[in-house]
Amino acid sequence: MNDAPRLVPNSLHPCRWSEEDLQAKCRWSFSRASGPGGQNRNKVETCASVEFLPTNEIARASESRTQGENRKVALHRLRCKLAVEIRTQIQSGEYGQSPVAQDKDALEVWKKYCRQGRIQISENNWDWPSLLSILLDILALEDWEVQTASLVLEISSSQLVKLLKKEPAALIRLNEERATRGKHALR
Repeated sequence: MNDAPRLVPNSLHPCRWSEEDLQAKCRWSFSRASGPGGQNRNKVETCASVEFLPTNEIARASESRTQGENRKVALHRLRCKLAVEIRTQIQSGEYGQSPVAQDKDALEVWKKYCRQGRIQISENNWDWPSLLSILLDILALEDWEVQTASLVLEISSSQLVKLLKKEPAALIRLNEERATRGKHALR
């Protein structure tokens, strides 16, 4: 993991791009996977690697016996990596409006899964990396203060931390950022 997240000024976060737009900025490579799985796995190039060219982030998948399934998993892993590693610069809300409310796309994604202060989404859902990027962008805006970010996002602090625990790299990023500011780590 890098020392600090990369900043993307005033633009849509790459993990929230359409699949076509994201893949247009990626390079795919395929190789044979070793290990159990029979002849198909060992003799056919089923291992998929995808590189996001603007940042050189790479994600791989080789669990499945089919290249198609491994492509889907690798792309999802890449989107999760981008959600953790790249921050979009957002502004504080004007006139009491939350930063999420200013971004109509982010608001739509957030409201879709956040009901009555609780978040319900599977880590395998296509929108999972988008939700994660929104959460981390708000944390960055709020100087990595969980309680303040939870108020902006209208969820409890415990829900926020629970969400981050679903993606261990996100919790690590939060604790790294908090440590550089002299704040205690969260578990």
